[in-house]
Amino acid sequence: MKPFLLALGLLSPAALACDTSHLALSGTATVETCSPGSDADCVYSERAVYEYIQAVPDPEEAYTIGLPSSPWRLYDGQMRIMAPEELADQIRPKLDGKVQRVELIGSWTGAVPAPGMPSLADRVSKALDGFPVKGENGFLWLAANGARRTTRQAFTVRDGAGSYFLPKGAEVFVSLAIGWPAFVEQMDPDDPELAMRAAVGHDAFFLCPDKALAGFERAAGMGHAIAAYNAAVMRLERNGDGDRAAALALLERAAQLGDGKSRERLDAERAPR
Repeated sequence: MKPFLLALGLLSPAALACDTSHLALSGTATVETCSPGSDADCVYSERAVYEYIQAVPDPEEAYTIGLPSSPWRLYDGQMRIMAPEELADQIRPKLDGKVQRVELIGSWTGAVPAPGMPSLADRVSKALDGFPVKGENGFLWLAANGARRTTRQAFTVRDGAGSYFLPKGAEVFVSLAIGWPAFVEQMDPDDPELAMRAAVGHDAFFLCPDKALAGFERAAGMGHAIAAYNAAVMRLERNGDGDRAAALALLERAAQLGDGKSRERLDAERAPR
């Protein structure tokens, strides 16, 4: 079993004032959906992603791993931001001599996110001392038989704006399966888990890191430890004025909430250099 770390209108990153010019988005894609209340063969999108990942061809010479992702970040099964080096540490024991390449089955993992920046696949490869790592060059779609393709649409069309369900056997749009909570966060503004998942959606589907950071910080303020960790990581990566101090405060908050990984990162950041 492969690991998986998991028409109301035109939906567009540009509608949220996000700068996606470097990703070369164009055109429109339509997502096939259904209503579970009226169609017995409706399947929840996250279930479809998990099942379809298992059908992806897994030749002996390749180690394949599916995971949530945006052009800038990898996430684990809890939607915690995962550094490429952390993923490399998980992969390294699997490289038994027969494996000749790693395939990251996640949206945008093979794409250059900005001029001069390496792709996530290249960053994982570097952490593996140059071992070949391949990623996906756009939004990922999976078919029931494991076939996959990518698109770089500027607009996405679907019926409805709530949870993402699809007809049994239909192709699943992976970034929407991850990102649909961004459409419904205002329905329950006091739910920290929904706020955290919506922030992931702003990063992975709407391609808006600034809105994702704001969302993680809002969820952190409601006591969500992983959201606080994610916000801290994003601030440390950005490293602008005040970012480090804010990141340390977020890690402290998450550590007080009992998050061990935040405590480890906080101790590492405070250690003498």
